[in-house]
Amino acid sequence: MLSAPYATIKRLRCDGKTAAAYAELRSAPPRSDHDAFEAAVCLFVCGDAASAVNVCSTYAWKAPWARHLAQGLALMLRDGDAAQALAAARRGMAEPLTNPDAQAIFLMLLQANDLSAEADAYIQCHLREPPAGETFLLNVMAEVAAALYDWRQAYRLASAVLAANPDDFRALITLSTVNQNLKNTHEALGNALRAHLANPQAQQALLHMMRCQNALGDYLGALGSFDTIGEQQTPAPQLLTERGLAYAGLDLRGAALTAFTAAVATAPAPIEALRALLDLHANARDLQAIAALEQTHGAAIGADIECQSVLGIARLAQGELDAAAAHFENAYTLARHSGRPLAQLPWPLPEPLLRHDCEQLQLLEKRGKLDAAGREALGVLRRHLAGSTGIEQRFAPAGAEATRLQRAMTDLHYRPETRFSGRALGDNDFHDIENRYLAATPPVVVIDNLLSRDALAALRQYCEEATIWRLHYPRGYVGATLPYGFANGALLALTHELKQAMPRVISDHALLQAWAFKYDQRMQGIHLHADFAKVNINFWITPDAACADPTCGGLVLYDVPAPASWTFADYNSNQAKMTAFLKVSNAQSVRVPYRENRCVLFDSSLIHVTDQIHFKPGYENRRVNVTLLYGRARTQG
Repeated sequence: MLSAPYATIKRLRCDGKTAAAYAELRSAPPRSDHDAFEAAVCLFVCGDAASAVNVCSTYAWKAPWARHLAQGLALMLRDGDAAQALAAARRGMAEPLTNPDAQAIFLMLLQANDLSAEADAYIQCHLREPPAGETFLLNVMAEVAAALYDWRQAYRLASAVLAANPDDFRALITLSTVNQNLKNTHEALGNALRAHLANPQAQQALLHMMRCQNALGDYLGALGSFDTIGEQQTPAPQLLTERGLAYAGLDLRGAALTAFTAAVATAPAPIEALRALLDLHANARDLQAIAALEQTHGAAIGADIECQSVLGIARLAQGELDAAAAHFENAYTLARHSGRPLAQLPWPLPEPLLRHDCEQLQLLEKRGKLDAAGREALGVLRRHLAGSTGIEQRFAPAGAEATRLQRAMTDLHYRPETRFSGRALGDNDFHDIENRYLAATPPVVVIDNLLSRDALAALRQYCEEATIWRLHYPRGYVGATLPYGFANGALLALTHELKQAMPRVISDHALLQAWAFKYDQRMQGIHLHADFAKVNINFWITPDAACADPTCGGLVLYDVPAPASWTFADYNSNQAKMTAFLKVSNAQSVRVPYRENRCVLFDSSLIHVTDQIHFKPGYENRRVNVTLLYGRARTQG
């Protein structure tokens, strides 16, 4: 038990009153192991690591749990030896007497050893109801939840800390992280600004501020934040990366190049800076600079999904389809073995996602393309779907059954051949299409028979059979993107041929991204939004016979673009704001009914929405659209 003075010190520390806690520490020597342990924790939490190490190393510990945990904390703070520190902490946790601060140190050291899953397992076993007011423990638990992408739990725990201490730096940083990942960018910026006020010297808060400002398109604000770094401080490479992103957002390529180059000169080079440099060189079509970067940082670039995707797009721009396909395949291999599919899987599992995967595996079984593991996965999905009560149903079994269901939903069960030979584009007068697009107000042109017959068949088969649909959206549709398995040969050939066929519309614009969405007939599609590109090529590949109402089912576009000042959240998800904007702008709509192999070519900044969809039941009747985006026009979230 803590003595009375140290109970006061702990209360002051948990409430964020560090100056008062320090004063009490100086006037009250510890009377027990519990007191000394509180002294070490208080000094560490308040930022005085050297004094914390001194207490851990010099106090004559009597209780084994305190001695081992103190040793672990000292090894981490003094030597940076995470493995030895954890080994010592494990010995301490094996003793019968510990306390919440000891648990916090143990969880923190598990995290330092990349053992977040073990930390979470410990929490689930021992800390289902964490003690109120233990801000150090709650902070570490929040960080564990954030590391495992459990944003709801991380938000709840960090908020509990702020209820005790509204200026707690770690909790504010965690909340900023959570809100950034949930696209609550303004709230994330507010958290970061409060953290900066709490600790103006901490570069971590500045980093979060700059990330939010860049995400909001406030590039000057991000540069202003960078300039607040004191002359005696060396900017962290992540801050240099954000500085480069701000310059790039202002189209100051030279300044961006300087910032990114300075960032990657550090060891290890931040992967975000490598991605940004590759993207900068790819947009400039500077293959020599890309090759030099690969030679210097080949291992890091080769192990990163996004870097491989950027390289794939760069090769596509040069017409090197085989090289592009190889990079996208590398990205997909990395994604499959990274744990990303499981991290992306929503849990509890929504019924529409379960139904899609079950129907897809049933089709593959019918076509004789499932192996034994695939048939076992289908059995798991059928068993759960049999109890479905509709689209609002959620599935979250426990234990071994949870593992079986998660594996069934995330394993690669089948992919058709991705190579393609022959012409991808159908027969059209693309010179005339360009003329009509450039003269149109708003710039919208409908192209029928976009794909050749062979390309349409290859792409349709791939979308039907490839078990790559790992993106799920609340309105029931599923998605796939280039680095996550969607780099089909017919699609890559199409992107190349389109640039050749319409040089005045897209040749000067780099392909930014390509994706496909597949829809649930019981639900409606994508809500009002605009995209971050200059040119949007959106086409449909499901047979006409699947569409029950040929007067709709396609796309509705409005004749006004989203304002350039809007953030990604504004033009991507703020339905009320977009609806109000359309109303006050007296916007007029253009409806393009659904047709197989029909394409809508339009300015991607125009606000648009999936039209009402009335498609027949059955997996092969699901509406599938493919989108190609060319040329960056605005901030992407």
